[in-house]
Amino acid sequence: MIKTISKNDLVSCITSVKNAGDKDRSIVNYSEASILILFVNNYVENNSLILMTKRKNNLRKHAGQIAFPGGRKERVDKDLKDTVQRETEEEINVSKHNYDIIGKLPKFYTGTGYVVTPFLAIMKQNSEWKNLIRPNLNEVEKIFYPKSYHLLSPKFHMREKPPINSSMSMTWKINYNDENIWGLTARVLVTISAGLGLREFPPCDDI
Repeated sequence: MIKTISKNDLVSCITSVKNAGDKDRSIVNYSEASILILFVNNYVENNSLILMTKRKNNLRKHAGQIAFPGGRKERVDKDLKDTVQRETEEEINVSKHNYDIIGKLPKFYTGTGYVVTPFLAIMKQNSEWKNLIRPNLNEVEKIFYPKSYHLLSPKFHMREKPPINSSMSMTWKINYNDENIWGLTARVLVTISAGLGLREFPPCDDI
């Protein structure tokens, strides 16, 4: 049973996952990006939530998809940590002062031309994030907080063929209410689940 996800849990996960990302390849044809997997712990109820967003349907890329805060590295960013902090603040109005980044996972390559570095973080207990958080309505349709149990439990993970217009050979999907969590978002969650010792590591041959 997954309860509160601690800093030690994430450190252990990062250590376990260090060789579990996609096979290294040239990134010449990929755009660098980073995403933030942000855990929100409820110590009263002894559980963890994971902050997620649903992208607007009118966006040019990844329209309507369930995602984590984050995006493409820009010239103003000195590194991918800067990228994810900037993008998170732009998308949901939560600055880096409200959470602690514990570390990062290996790179993941997408069929849409991105090489993505996921960062794992925990919201600070004394943060005023609840008074600050709001979606950037130019990009984000909504923000929601599934329990870690629903996203990291293997019984909710499915391996299946991707949509017809996808360049992937196979993909992951996670059943959560009526939300369609698939592709990179699902693959990162499945990998975190494996890093926490909840399942075997997933194959890295989606593209």
